[in-house]
Amino acid sequence: MTHCNSENNFPVEGLAWTAPNPLDCQLESERLIIRAYRLEDAQEFFETVCESRDNHLLPWMPWAKDNHRTLESTTKYICEQMLSLANPATFKEVGTGIFCKHTNRYLGGTGIHDVRTDTASCETGYWIRKDAIGNGYAREACARTITWALAPQAQAGLGLNRVRIYCSGANAPSVKTVERLNIQKEVHQRNDYCIDTLGPTDRLGWGVMHDQWDCTNHCAIESK
Repeated sequence: MTHCNSENNFPVEGLAWTAPNPLDCQLESERLIIRAYRLEDAQEFFETVCESRDNHLLPWMPWAKDNHRTLESTTKYICEQMLSLANPATFKEVGTGIFCKHTNRYLGGTGIHDVRTDTASCETGYWIRKDAIGNGYAREACARTITWALAPQAQAGLGLNRVRIYCSGANAPSVKTVERLNIQKEVHQRNDYCIDTLGPTDRLGWGVMHDQWDCTNHCAIESK
């Protein structure tokens, strides 16, 4: 999101990271299952977005404005995520579902995006349904997803070197979630993130390197 124009127009090979093959996402944390979407998730996913769209997902999740307005569009989205995992050679991003471990209720979404092979890095994010906020699910899901991204491929991770997170400075709950991860704040770009109905807001960004993250306990390593 904060890449300069020359990086986008004149990419270099760099670290030449490649995805593991086969590629899948089936993660577990204390209370959650974070996994690749399946076709049978479409109905609950669609209903959750409809229930959470106004005054919750919007204006912060711009995809919620026009996407998932029909069950068919949600089914199409899930198919696209399945195809993304099916071809490691072209893997760039995937959205994954967050489910309650004990009830299997669909709670929201996370995933990794903007995979950069030159720097072996990716972006992550999160959202939780409107009636399940305030339980720490976003932080827990995000932490487990960071572990998936940074853990070595030999340990069922993606073997990436770095994970980044961005959000609008006006989105106080999202900022609070990232701050609870105790990872390094790296970006504060003034009036650089336009939010529908609000206009330009500050763009905030955080980053964590593979040697700054405890993949066993899914948390940042404390600086000495």
